[in-house]
Amino acid sequence: MSVLWVVLLMAACGGGSSPEADQTIAALSACDQPAELDKFGNVTVPPEATNVTAPTYVEENRGLLTDLYPDIDTSTDAFYANQVCDPSIGGDEPPAEVPESDADKSAEIALEKFEQNEVPALVTNVAEHPLPPLSDFPAMPDAVCFTKTAGTEVKTPTPCNSKIFLDSSQPFEGRDIIYVHGLATEHLTARLNHPPSAMGPVYPANRVWPQDASEFLNTGGYFRTYAEDYWKSHIEEHLGQGWQWTPNDAAPVYQPKHNRYMLVAWSSNQRLAYAQDALMNQISQAILANKNVVTPPGYPANWDKPFCANGCILISHSTGSLIVSTAMAKAASEDYGKGGIQIAERMAAHISFNGAISGSRVATVGLVLGMAISLPVDASNVICDMFNVFLGITGNSTNSCNADTSYLANSVLVDLVPAVTQTVWGPLVNKTPVPTVTFAGGHPIGGYVVTSRFLPGVDDGVVTMDSACGNPNPVQPGLFAPSGVTVFSMIKAFDMTGFGGRLVRNSGVLTAEKNLKVPFPTPLYLAAACSPWLSPTGMVLPVVYAWASTPHDPRNRYHNHYSFVQSIAEHSHDGGKADWPSTLGDPASTQRHYLFFGDDNLEESRAVTDSTIYTRTIDTNGTHLVKPVPVREFVRGRQVGFNLPFKIKGCRQDGLANYYCKRWLWKRTYHLLDNWEQKQSSHYAYEFVGRR
Repeated sequence: MSVLWVVLLMAACGGGSSPEADQTIAALSACDQPAELDKFGNVTVPPEATNVTAPTYVEENRGLLTDLYPDIDTSTDAFYANQVCDPSIGGDEPPAEVPESDADKSAEIALEKFEQNEVPALVTNVAEHPLPPLSDFPAMPDAVCFTKTAGTEVKTPTPCNSKIFLDSSQPFEGRDIIYVHGLATEHLTARLNHPPSAMGPVYPANRVWPQDASEFLNTGGYFRTYAEDYWKSHIEEHLGQGWQWTPNDAAPVYQPKHNRYMLVAWSSNQRLAYAQDALMNQISQAILANKNVVTPPGYPANWDKPFCANGCILISHSTGSLIVSTAMAKAASEDYGKGGIQIAERMAAHISFNGAISGSRVATVGLVLGMAISLPVDASNVICDMFNVFLGITGNSTNSCNADTSYLANSVLVDLVPAVTQTVWGPLVNKTPVPTVTFAGGHPIGGYVVTSRFLPGVDDGVVTMDSACGNPNPVQPGLFAPSGVTVFSMIKAFDMTGFGGRLVRNSGVLTAEKNLKVPFPTPLYLAAACSPWLSPTGMVLPVVYAWASTPHDPRNRYHNHYSFVQSIAEHSHDGGKADWPSTLGDPASTQRHYLFFGDDNLEESRAVTDSTIYTRTIDTNGTHLVKPVPVREFVRGRQVGFNLPFKIKGCRQDGLANYYCKRWLWKRTYHLLDNWEQKQSSHYAYEFVGRR
């Protein structure tokens, strides 16, 4: 419970004074003050007040947290528990929610019945019949690195961990990068539209690893082409064009980067174990033979080193995060032989964008269809329509409701059913030897589009923030609520801006926060983002109880997982096939934003819950896992101002015997990353992760 609420409760209950309480009460006098209203709702001011302004909407940039609170460590979210000032003042009731339709209710009941009756057996079957490791890698030779003398063929042996092979002007100090894509709905849809046939050729999407390895490894192969298309825009933004806005830049600029990289290809029509094996094999071939390694034109001519020789940065999206963490854990346990251990050791860090770390309930929907579960007609229509939208089925494409979907029961969707992910794969996620930095989104489509309304808590349209943040708490509709917080007031927890599209957008966020999918004994309980004190828009919440060290603790994390940034992003942006301004020929000054919903979605906030994220290093040269990112405080609200000849609470001196006072009809406080107006969350990954 925060200091503010403790003091208020003591005062309300007639509690005795203490030095700490007296200091807190004194500090409260410096806080923003609410306006006093008469019985008609009009603002009242002292009779001595002059120059009274009309109520006006304002947005204030109050500066960096480090400057505003110099005596407090604001580098993690721990300081919010001791906040003195109420972050929210006043406000109106949020708009009425659209009631759930009878068909949606029927679909929810059917899903919960499936989860309670069928999924336990599925979990048991997956746990008791694991697929054996497909590959056993022999020990690799030690990496040998050289530096070249300009204009000559002279090469000098140089330790691979030398500072010579680091470049602070580049992301991750110039380290090599491995990209691992997420669930490919195109694979599933292609399999649906082109089922295997004994008559005629095998459609590319139906080919499998490792038997059809050329489709994954060779240029023009179906799965390799998909991986290239998946990451093309992302790589162009961050490496090819190299968008950046660092403290050394007066404005956003394009500065092409020279990091080498490779893409991992895998099939969503196969189980997770095949994806793990595909990942390990492709990394091995990149290290030993430079297979599929892309070397940009600006790569330093004096560097001569094998791929990953001084540590690779793994960048995953969605299901890719689960593939990476579980494969690395298996490799460290020698499931892939001595060479597998060496591969894991050469991975310096893992960046997880919108990770399906604890699976996704969307996969459960797919399994309902894949296992041909009998459903009521209205529930079947909703579930089929939802999955069609998820697969991108439109027009004359085969409808999932009328086709053979049994193949889904042998796809990666099995491993993405949350109960399977957490029970079977969770122990491996918890053992990954590679430090994982997570980025999560909570877009206001939550509660509105067909997939989101069946996802418990705050989500990006595909995965919940519990999953993307790396929180292992069990969440199951009908049984276990999402991680969350108890707030002082539902009105004060509503991100109310009072105008235009933001009101619609923020209503969607609140709808998701209240979408617990289970009755909860505390009526003021809301599903949380990565940090219990911040909403996806970066609004500071009026938290009474953060459920620390309970099964609902939003700050709980898998071992070696560190939440870093949360945003108002939907699932497809940081990874996936989103179009970036750099790929459309737009200048660097073009604003970067997420999917529009009622208003531009721009906000990123810090989600750091563990200070170890800053102190941990990934090499012997002082390269930090994450460097601190500056955070700014903003307030938005409606206020009145006036002058007084004497000082009262919330006033500042403005000349001799004159004080300027502000009173808020309503106010909301936001803590947002520096330059959030221009950046997306992935930009903070390339600028602050893996830096000296």
